[in-house]
Amino acid sequence: MKVRFADENDAGEISKVYEEWYSFKGILPDEMIIPESKEKISSNILNKNRKYLVAVVDNQIVGVCYIDTSFIKLQNIRLGNMIIKEKYRRRGIASGLISKIKEFALKNNVKKIWLWTQEELTDAIKCYEKNGFKLEGKQKSQFCGKDALLYGLVL
Repeated sequence: MKVRFADENDAGEISKVYEEWYSFKGILPDEMIIPESKEKISSNILNKNRKYLVAVVDNQIVGVCYIDTSFIKLQNIRLGNMIIKEKYRRRGIASGLISKIKEFALKNNVKKIWLWTQEELTDAIKCYEKNGFKLEGKQKSQFCGKDALLYGLVL
């Protein structure tokens, strides 16, 4: 497995990986599982505040997330929308993405990485906790009227 920052040429494949959110239909609100389009991802890649990371196995993108660097001057970044193709889950791919995020953070004097997740995403929570993230709180009605769990990792 190789983890790297995405470029505009990856947008279509990233969009296809984000279709994995459909597997959470009935678990998460429908509004939260709609994948971003290739065009939206291309636009986001060109936006300097959002950096996509991809995990590649056998020349295929099998995992993706992004880091929001909007608050990097305040020494923190947000991990967003991590998803791994179902047949590649539980193989350390998410941990590889998190490791690359930590590396980026340390190189950029970031002191904290944070994220939101949903309590139903128990495998994701286990992964975040295994990688050092701590539950910091619960935010009521954060997304689509649904509560969100706030996790942070102080470096």
